[in-house]
Amino acid sequence: MKIPKLILTLVFLFQFALVFLASTNLVQAQINSVKLTSPSAILSTTQTANAATAAAIATDSAQLSSPSAAVVEKLQQKTNQDITETSGQKKSVLAAYLDQYPIGPLSWNNLIQKAIRKAIASGMPANIIVILLIFPIIASLVAFSRHVIGLKGFGIYIPAVLSVAFVSTGILTGVIVFAAVLITALITRPALKKFRLPMLPRTAMLLMSVSVAILALMLIASVYSINFIINISIFPLLIIILLTENFMETQLFSSQKEALQITFETLLIAILCSLIIGSEVLQKFVILRPELTLVGVALINLAIGKYTGLRFLEYLRFRNLFNQDAKFGKFKDASSGSSSQEEEE
Repeated sequence: MKIPKLILTLVFLFQFALVFLASTNLVQAQINSVKLTSPSAILSTTQTANAATAAAIATDSAQLSSPSAAVVEKLQQKTNQDITETSGQKKSVLAAYLDQYPIGPLSWNNLIQKAIRKAIASGMPANIIVILLIFPIIASLVAFSRHVIGLKGFGIYIPAVLSVAFVSTGILTGVIVFAAVLITALITRPALKKFRLPMLPRTAMLLMSVSVAILALMLIASVYSINFIINISIFPLLIIILLTENFMETQLFSSQKEALQITFETLLIAILCSLIIGSEVLQKFVILRPELTLVGVALINLAIGKYTGLRFLEYLRFRNLFNQDAKFGKFKDASSGSSSQEEEE
């Protein structure tokens, strides 16, 4: 009886060992399979995550690129239409217009035309030449408006340069910036009086306040995506800001009301001159016939200088006095006529 029990015990132990070995091998096989498959699983998971991230980035970039592309396109269109920009298409249009009208051999009446065509062929922007030729016309118009019509302004140079700035920025944008500069100057000047500063530090403080106001205007425009204000070039902006100094100097020798009147008349002259500069007919005329343009400007200024009568606005101002003089003259003629009749009788 002992032997069978021993055999049964040995068989039981053997079976237990077999089960243990089998379970151990199974666990080891599962571990090995996990080890083998985990890099591929991690790689596939990483690729999936990368693909999702790339898709999200592509979506975001597509969403961002659409407004950016629209802004860039608008900016490029503005540059192409701006005669003050040397990188736009305006210079190519003017150069192509010159090619449509070839000139003959060199003579006394086409010296400037020959020089201009040679300079453009060498790479000089045609729009710069046009601005230089139109600028004397603008100065003559400013002189006519002041000497004959009677408009006031900050000299001749300031309205002429301001008109070029308005051509670059656009009339609406230029007027908005001009109004912001003027309002800031009107608000800041009384506040600076309390510090009793000399003129130069006071003007510097005023320019600082104007610069901060223009910066705030552009930041607000960027928040609300007002593109025609964001895309202003720096040099027209500086020209408009520097009008603050002229405004301050005018207030030193006149009242604030008169200074505002001179400022608004300067703005009116600049807007009119900017419309003339933007005329394609005038641009093509001056670049095609520069000699005739310069001679005509000289003759116009000589004619303006010969005018010695009252200005047009002075006629309007004193029209009541002129009417009274006319009535008095008629009354005097009538009384003299009646007195002569009495003498004859």
